[in-house]
Amino acid sequence: MKRRNLTILLFALLLVVGAFGIFTGRQAQPDDTPDNTSDPTTPPYTLMIYMNGSDLESEFGAATDDLAEMLDSGLRSQNANVLILTGGAKRWQNTAIPENECVIWQLSDGNINELKSMGKVNMGSPDTLRDFITYSMCNFPAEKYGLIMWDHGGGSIAGFGHDEQFNDASLTLPDMKKAFTEAGLADNKLEFLGFDACLMATVEMAVLASDFARVLIAAEDLEPGEGWDYRFLAAFNDNPRICGFELGEIIVDSFFDFFEALGIADEEILTLSVIDLSNVAPVMAAMGELMAHDLTAASFPSMAKRRAATKTFGEGSPRDNYADMVDIGDMAIQLADKFPREAAAILRALADCVTYNRHNSDVEIFGLSTFYIYGGKSEGGLSLRIYSALGMDTSYTEFLHQFFEKLVTGNNETIQTEYVLWQPLENGNFALAGLSPEAAPNGAASEATVSRAQWPRINDINVALFPISTTQNAARYAIPANVNGQDADIIIITTPEHPDGKILGIRYNSGNVFQKGYDKIEESDIITLYRLEYDFTTPGAERTSLDGATWTKSDQPLTHPITLTWQPAPEGFIQGHRHTDICKCVTYSL
Repeated sequence: MKRRNLTILLFALLLVVGAFGIFTGRQAQPDDTPDNTSDPTTPPYTLMIYMNGSDLESEFGAATDDLAEMLDSGLRSQNANVLILTGGAKRWQNTAIPENECVIWQLSDGNINELKSMGKVNMGSPDTLRDFITYSMCNFPAEKYGLIMWDHGGGSIAGFGHDEQFNDASLTLPDMKKAFTEAGLADNKLEFLGFDACLMATVEMAVLASDFARVLIAAEDLEPGEGWDYRFLAAFNDNPRICGFELGEIIVDSFFDFFEALGIADEEILTLSVIDLSNVAPVMAAMGELMAHDLTAASFPSMAKRRAATKTFGEGSPRDNYADMVDIGDMAIQLADKFPREAAAILRALADCVTYNRHNSDVEIFGLSTFYIYGGKSEGGLSLRIYSALGMDTSYTEFLHQFFEKLVTGNNETIQTEYVLWQPLENGNFALAGLSPEAAPNGAASEATVSRAQWPRINDINVALFPISTTQNAARYAIPANVNGQDADIIIITTPEHPDGKILGIRYNSGNVFQKGYDKIEESDIITLYRLEYDFTTPGAERTSLDGATWTKSDQPLTHPITLTWQPAPEGFIQGHRHTDICKCVTYSL
């Protein structure tokens, strides 16, 4: 997760030496007016940071690190008010911020001053977000306002945030709309709305936010645990009246520069976009035009094949592959031969809407994503009810419902057959070992495992690597596991520097709000691996679906250190087949 640096060591030191005043303990009453509101020289900006600490802080100190970056930025308070609401974490990894209450702080010329206690309130409640915005704008009036939402993110369906103090409560898109409306942002728009969180550069979030802000700054894909580099605040010193678009470019560039300076840019998924919210409505309308076609039985197979090829974000192993956020531009490109006029209209609308976009994806992505159901069809009914309540384009919403209906109805048209290897088990079942080398030549990856002459093992246990994402220089895979009693994936990466793979850490399956970064594997962790088992001896089970598989844990926990190795498949493995149909239904046969 968050890598330690000199700024955080300085931050910890100053926390202990209270005379330096990095945190001050003045406790403002709920109706207190901060002292600086009487100053006739009102700063041009008030920036609000909604810092829902969650496990990012309690386990890894990620929020504490970002506070250190803010202190290190050298921001002069005459150029911008910076207010921070802290909460949502069971533990804060510094001695100043309390766990059992939410507190509003002010960053002021190298200090962080306590302004107001809000009590123990739920940061997954729209009321808390509303109250923070209202307090900040009433007590710190400015020419422009910005709001940054800091935590995990889950895209258009799941929304934002995990409050550890309130059963991991989160804010849905309608929750945020409620908070923004009640805080009066429709009449006093934000200069920018930013998400230092995963998966929030969605057209649905942008459409909702367009009534309340001018600019959206967010990531299409997952974010590393380090998130944004908050030393970007120094930009206010150079230009106190900086516009949201220019500030957005600085945030994006500093985000990429941060990981390049750490020397790990190739190992991380990096996407960040600056979006002109005044131009988002045409994107949504163009999506409706693209999908306003009858999904007959003849056209659905073609649409499903194109959906399977579309760039998707937030994917995991087969147990947690349900984010279903796709790049809108790539969606249009996949359909350009079928609907050229409509696809071209989407690309033009995206060019007008996304003003700045950087990524290290293996394919071109265009800075804005949308929900397009496919991998998460097991939860599709609930997801579509949530989507319908968002009030997006009618044609696109109807398309999703039609597509889902065809998806669950099923189709027996096999679009791909591959060789796989099976490991016979003592109980008569067979464990899926991986893809046979002749199934995917030239070292290509497949759903079952990495294609090569040898097979991956962790501490001498055969594993299957499920691909989850690729960038220009890396490929990531998930190994299903149970860590300390909780379902998770061990994330593996292959790069030119690590051709045999490197273990990045653990990503927990904690619902639809996706984890930001990876947990470090600790020596105290009790880790068992899952394998897929099939019974081909039962009559009628000669062809078994992925949904019908049994996820079985390994007999013994892994011992430390955890190591990834490769070796030839043991004797006795049996070759079979894997069949994939247009509904992304996978079946296996011996």
